[in-house]
This record gives sequence, structure tokens and C-alpha cells, in this order.
Amino acid sequence: MTGKLYSIGVGPGDPELLTLKAAKILGTCEVLAVPESGNGMQTAKDIVSQAVDLTGKQILKLSVPMTKDQKVLEEAHRQAVVKLERELDQGKDVALITLGCPTIYASCIYLHRLVLQDGYEAEIIPGVPSFCAAAARLNTALCEGAEPLIILPAAYPDWENFLDGPGNKVLMKSASHLGKIRDELNALSLLNHAVMVERCGMKSEKIYRDLRQVGPENSYFSLILVKERKLES
Repeated sequence: MTGKLYSIGVGPGDPELLTLKAAKILGTCEVLAVPESGNGMQTAKDIVSQAVDLTGKQILKLSVPMTKDQKVLEEAHRQAVVKLERELDQGKDVALITLGCPTIYASCIYLHRLVLQDGYEAEIIPGVPSFCAAAARLNTALCEGAEPLIILPAAYPDWENFLDGPGNKVLMKSASHLGKIRDELNALSLLNHAVMVERCGMKSEKIYRDLRQVGPENSYFSLILVKERKLES
């Protein structure tokens, strides 16, 4: 009998935001699959280790390169799936962890889909999204009444086309494009309506209520919230 894959969202950084269901499944799975970027970062594992006892668990490292090259990504995903399925074939349940939620711009969803396509049992365990945690940290709402909410991946083309429309916007993956984001917001008179949260829920968390004060060395784990009306202080 094969094992089951659980793709688990661990939240944005605060280990206390790990859901009860996530903690329960993480506690029972024999294998913890950990995404690892090119520089060796295992941020999701660091969060989990503060909330769940990982003693005795098998740690399966999966290379997830930070690139937009589709061929490179597809090869990395397939290699990762081979590792996952090797454990599943031994009857082991595997917890594949990811920051935030697996359903929102998460690399693990590609692995999850491939495992499903190969005929294995798999389940998604949702996590607290970074933009929900950031709004809570700012004591503000993401949307009220009839306000729409638009989630934009600022590291990809054409996101700026949505800035001038109605609703509040969340700009994810924004760190490497901060200069352009500031220029676009300034041109639309929205710069004073924007706030950036860096590493939300982590010990190194920073909040910038004026994007002109953000330096060039901001973290990859940054998002910008732009509201139609001025943010509450």
C-alpha cells in the first residue's frame, strides 16, 4: 500500500499561525519534504521546527531553483517528484511543506499536481496566507463592504495594468521590483496609500509605511498592500 502526500501550508513566518490540522499531520507523517532554494534556505522547516517535534523524522530535501526558466523548473519538479514517489512507494506518508498556503503562488503545487497525475493519493492542507497575516499585523482589513481585492505577482509582466482599477491590491514577490513599483504607484498618486511588510511574523519583521524609506537590500519575503483609501495609522 502506497503512502499519501500532504502539501501543507505553514503560514508566513509566525509558528503560532500553524494550523491545528497542519500540526497534527506533521506530527504523524514519517517523512518531512523540505523545499530548498539555491542558497540552501529552508525557511518553512525553520518555522515548523518551532511548533512541531521533528525528532526522528526523515528529512527529504527537494531542490526548488529560483528561476523562471521553464525547462529548468520542469526538470527540477520531475526530480523532486521522483524523490517523493520513492518514499510513497514504501508506504510512507509524506508532508511537503511550503510557506503561506499551497494554493497561492506556491512551488509545491506543481509537485502536488504531478504526484496526483501519477496516481498517488494527495491532499492539500491550507495555511494562513502572508497577505492575511500582514493585514492583521497592520490592524487593517484587506477589503470591506463591496471592495474587491486583487492579488498581483509583481515579479511577472503586466501586473501594473491592474493598479489603476478599483479595489485594494496586494503586490507579492515585490522585493526585486521595488523601484518600478514605487514609480508606478507615484505616477498614480497611490504611493501614500501603500505599505510594505517584510518577513511578516518572523523575528526580523519590518514594516515600511513609506516605500521611499525601503532600501535596496529588502527581503524576498516582502509584500505591499495598496488600499483605495489611506491606511489606518
